Amino acid sequence: MSLDESLFKEALKIQKFNNSTEVTKLTDKTIEFLESINLSSEVIAFFKTFSFTEEIKFGNIYFNCINEIGVENLEEENKEIYKKDLVIIGSGANGDPIVLNTKTMNVGYIFHDILWEEENIEDLNKIYIDLKMSIGTFFYKSVTEEDFPIDAYDAKDYIK
Repeated sequence: MSLDESLFKEALKIQKFNNSTEVTKLTDKTIEFLESINLSSEVIAFFKTFSFTEEIKFGNIYFNCINEIGVENLEEENKEIYKKDLVIIGSGANGDPIVLNTKTMNVGYIFHDILWEEENIEDLNKIYIDLKMSIGTFFYKSVTEEDFPIDAYDAKDYIK
């Protein structure tokens, strides 16, 4: 599946974000983390293109500062979900992680309350809501669709 880079750029434009002045180079440590979790070269190139100095707000949701992805994904409360093909790339209005499924390249949400409070999560699919859309489509719709989900609860209703 495509990452829909052009839609991501359009979403940035709608947000009046100046991506020429806010871009920052990925650190060696970030690249090392991305490679260690076997992200495709296409995804790493996308992250290099859209590596900003701070997180970006798209409506009521956030796209993480890429140089912080390793730190966030390695936090104990996030239970190493990256080892199960889900990489946290942002957050919803209530703190629910926005994740990229590295196998399908789809974006979705994780219920943060369950992720952070449950000791053992046997089946991530019970707390992962796959919106079946690319990164570009996801963030574009977040600024163009009035009823676009801003957390996992909304996402669950959205896909019904």
